[in-house]
Amino acid sequence: MQQAAKVGVKEMLVPGATIEESQRAIELCRQHPTKLFPTAGVHPYNARSMPTEEELNKLQGLMEIDQVRAVGECGLDYSPSFPDAEFQKKWFADQLTMACALKKPLFLHERLAHKDFIQLIDEAKEKAGGYFPPSVVHCFTGNEEELKTYIARGDDWYIGVTGFILKKQGAALKEMVKHVPLERLVLETDAPYMGFPKCRRVESSDPKKQYPNVPSAMPLVAQAVANALGRSAEDVAKITRANARRFLRL
Repeated sequence: MQQAAKVGVKEMLVPGATIEESQRAIELCRQHPTKLFPTAGVHPYNARSMPTEEELNKLQGLMEIDQVRAVGECGLDYSPSFPDAEFQKKWFADQLTMACALKKPLFLHERLAHKDFIQLIDEAKEKAGGYFPPSVVHCFTGNEEELKTYIARGDDWYIGVTGFILKKQGAALKEMVKHVPLERLVLETDAPYMGFPKCRRVESSDPKKQYPNVPSAMPLVAQAVANALGRSAEDVAKITRANARRFLRL
């Protein structure tokens, strides 16, 4: 946190990926109430069986805590080694229903599952009488058509850009980010995941190993986005921070 503060990262989102992790995130954030803000949710990687009524009740109880700023990280991921799609879809659908009922923003995850992802979102919106909460498509790594789909969903849908834009696989994102209205863009590190070169001072000696990631790498993401947009990093940082605060109702 001190390293992040030194480079201007004043506030951080601490996402939950399981019920237990969500509880720990809430407890951690209570120790730093003006700097850390938790979410509560079950990540698709952890959707390894159908949710029980007890699990859903416990998860909703966490979501109802005022300090919890968003529901998630939740969504669908059909990458190899991820759980059965039916398990994922049930967990995701239930979390969408909770978010709509509680009117809490959504911190969303989608990989290789765009069609089912949108279908479940549309079903939840219809079930909620046309209402759907503000949403961030976290760590966007999709294609241009998917990006256009998200942007077209309305002004309260945001695109999250991480250090993926600095990786070889993220070359296309440098062009796609130009199509995102700046007021709909949020920056992320996804620390400790989604490592990228120079994301921390001490790099791994093993070239095959993923670089670990830290929140203090945020200026590198801001600079990469600024370079792609032809803007100053200061402008990008100021605007995207305001976007994130608006999304989280801070």
